[in-house]
Amino acid sequence: MTHPVISLALELIRIPSPSGEEHAVLSFLERLAEERGFVVTRIPVDNPRYRSGRYDLLIAPEHRDTPIVLTTHVDVVPGGPEPRVAEGRLYGRGACDTKGIAAAMFRALGELCDAGHRNTSLLLVVGEETDSDGAKAAAATLSPRAFFINGEPTENRFVRVQRGLCMVEVSCSGISCHSGYPEEGHSAVHDLIAVLADILKEPWPRDPIVGETLVNVGKIEGGKAANVLADKASAVIMVRVATDAASILDRLVQIIAGRGTMHVLTASDPQHLHVPDGAPECNVGYGSDVAHLRPLGVPLMYGPGSILQAHTDNEWVAVDEVIEAVAVYREICEGLAREC
Repeated sequence: MTHPVISLALELIRIPSPSGEEHAVLSFLERLAEERGFVVTRIPVDNPRYRSGRYDLLIAPEHRDTPIVLTTHVDVVPGGPEPRVAEGRLYGRGACDTKGIAAAMFRALGELCDAGHRNTSLLLVVGEETDSDGAKAAAATLSPRAFFINGEPTENRFVRVQRGLCMVEVSCSGISCHSGYPEEGHSAVHDLIAVLADILKEPWPRDPIVGETLVNVGKIEGGKAANVLADKASAVIMVRVATDAASILDRLVQIIAGRGTMHVLTASDPQHLHVPDGAPECNVGYGSDVAHLRPLGVPLMYGPGSILQAHTDNEWVAVDEVIEAVAVYREICEGLAREC
């Protein structure tokens, strides 16, 4: 018989929720929470990139602010395998990043309330996979709490340090003309290539604890045809920051040096998080909503699954890890409540 938390996770995975289109899965969870007797609050998230009416969801045991918040995101990247459970694994887009986590948190919240512990709520946010607009809206709307536990795939270990993140779009402009007469125009693509080459060869800083600063040119657009000089070109660059975001952004501006423009999509410093005494811990190289949720309280981060499976064509999480996470979320919330 399938464990209830795995059944819930499978239902969530079957509801598509790419960034910007999270309404259906949040609507499902909202109905489920109300049937369970929870108090549900929508937190508006306005972003001109997406349709209006988006929101985060706060699920609480009663009409009051709780000192502890479990939180994760419900948006996913496109693609992924067929949702299914097979050979001890839960497959599907979001299995580990992070619908398995959302299911575990929802289940833990219910078990906490059943045991009389009513000092924890669940915050489900949108947009983490793009610019963390949901986390930013929640932090600007909710009152400060004591602790929040952010759910990301950490292989059921608590994160001590995570890299910061800078995501920027670099754009170059040119003048279109026939490629047989390049003296009549100017190629934006050629300028962009030169800028990107300089960014990639830059000796970016490292930190003895956080590690290397990592740079990835994730997306490039530009040009109309092979026989036309491009009038515009752009690239989205993600920098995994080991030191501080401000110095990385300053250096990017210096490298671009007027050859193009830079638009900052999101930026955050490395994050140092709370780890319970004696708990298994790790450092991670990926970003999360933690930096943007900092106003809520002292952060922790924990969740089932491996980041190496996230975003892959065969994304999965071990069933036993998700079940274990339910108990850990419950226990850590009970422990943190004693410190409040």
